[in-house]
Amino acid sequence: MSKQQGPEVGLALFRKVTHFRVLVCGGDGTVGWVLDAIEKQKFEAPPPVAILPAGTGNDLARVLCWGGGLGVIEKRGGLFSVLQDVEHAAVTVLDRWKIAIKDKQGKLMAPPKFMNNYFGMLLLILDSGGFCMVR
Repeated sequence: MSKQQGPEVGLALFRKVTHFRVLVCGGDGTVGWVLDAIEKQKFEAPPPVAILPAGTGNDLARVLCWGGGLGVIEKRGGLFSVLQDVEHAAVTVLDRWKIAIKDKQGKLMAPPKFMNNYFGMLLLILDSGGFCMVR
């Protein structure tokens, strides 16, 4: 998608609105895409972001108690109820890292990437020399 079709368009429309929230409908990849777009807008106070989990893994949505799939709409009493929850939800700060890989001369080898770090992302269970990975 181009910048004329992605989240940048909506964020630009709300640029001068003092208090607004963003509802991302998608999974972890879509949330990351929107968070990247928010980062690029350089808001003085970035808007809070809620998630309507519609992706494959929905790990971030699950960790933040927004649910693990679209079934959350019915469980919360319908879309109107979910939107009310978004409006009144407490804000949780997300640890977000910028990763840049440089060569020995300090030249970027690839564009910087952002990583969202949240507890629950990966759990390694160590046992007698082996390990299991669970979501």
